[in-house]
Amino acid sequence: MADTHRIRTPRGNWIDSLRVYCRGGHGGNGYKPRGGVGGKGGDVVFRVQTEKARNNPKATVPNLSALFKNVFKSDPKKQRVIGGNGGHSAQDFIIGEPGTDTVLDVPPGIILQTDEGKIIAELNEMGTSVTVAKGGEGGGPNNAWIGSKGASSHVRLDLKLIADVGLVGFPNAGKSTLLKAISRARPKIANYPFTTIRPNLGHLSFPDDREIVMADLPGLIEGAHYNVGMGHKFLKHVERTKMIMFVIDVQGFQLNPNSQRRTPFETVTLLNRELELYRSDLVEKPALCLVNKMDTEGAEEKLEELKELLGKGYDEGVSLMDEDSRPRRRITFDEVIPMSAKFSLPSVMTVKDKVRDWLDRHHDRDHFDQGQRPQIGGKLARLNVDSGPRLV
Repeated sequence: MADTHRIRTPRGNWIDSLRVYCRGGHGGNGYKPRGGVGGKGGDVVFRVQTEKARNNPKATVPNLSALFKNVFKSDPKKQRVIGGNGGHSAQDFIIGEPGTDTVLDVPPGIILQTDEGKIIAELNEMGTSVTVAKGGEGGGPNNAWIGSKGASSHVRLDLKLIADVGLVGFPNAGKSTLLKAISRARPKIANYPFTTIRPNLGHLSFPDDREIVMADLPGLIEGAHYNVGMGHKFLKHVERTKMIMFVIDVQGFQLNPNSQRRTPFETVTLLNRELELYRSDLVEKPALCLVNKMDTEGAEEKLEELKELLGKGYDEGVSLMDEDSRPRRRITFDEVIPMSAKFSLPSVMTVKDKVRDWLDRHHDRDHFDQGQRPQIGGKLARLNVDSGPRLV
């Protein structure tokens, strides 16, 4: 068995959770006549992939699909990681050779849990590692010269993407178009819902070598908190972003001809509600609202109406919605920014600069007073409905 497995981006279904059987290697037997001690069994170690692997052009999207495909050969029965056995002591080899550790490289953002839900470790930083199954001790005078079995258990790998900014919105709002225009990512783009079926990561680069990671997450639908549609497969990735960025179609949203058409304001409040119902503290994160497709007919008037409803007219607007659709905890946007991701590159570049600006502001506020618990989102930021780029 190879010592190290590298992550590559596979084609096909995207996987963000795996259950793996792990077992440390068996300790080697001792050699009593000469007091020889057997070699220790190899450990099973999970390690965040190295920078060298991450910089590989073929390793652009961190996920668990590659482990399932390349390491476990797309066969659930082969989801086993086993350490090497320790060598036996013998007359010519008094000290048995230790078993080889089996190191499994994983992407950053992995949470390791037992079947009972106990968290073993969180692997977020490059090069961090954890031993999940220790090898057995070699045979010696304390165990009758018989090597011990290695520890064994099932471990669940759950991936939660780590990104500075997470794009959220209903299908076909323009998230993938924005990510392509603002970064080096090349997501699939088409004019129909659910083009994005797995998260895409883009890197926003600046002249001073600053880099911001943006995640385009699969489109929500109403009822996502119940695990409808992408459901929890999408929502769990919002948890680790520093900022949420709503992407709203200025013309509103309609999933299909049989669905109710939602206005831009209803789109915002429904997204707010889905995040709140999944995990209520998500609405406290810093947030921006990007109003896309400003190149379409009547966009300016609809933008002004949305700003009014997100400002002074919020209570009146929410009162007209169904009770089940109204957010109990309102998300507060730092700024509402109009743009045309497809037709106005200057507006996209303005968004890029504003993302950096607001991330820096919240970072500074969080570190301003180390003696107090940091406050984010609605507690510190105020809605700026009058600013934003004009399309050119």
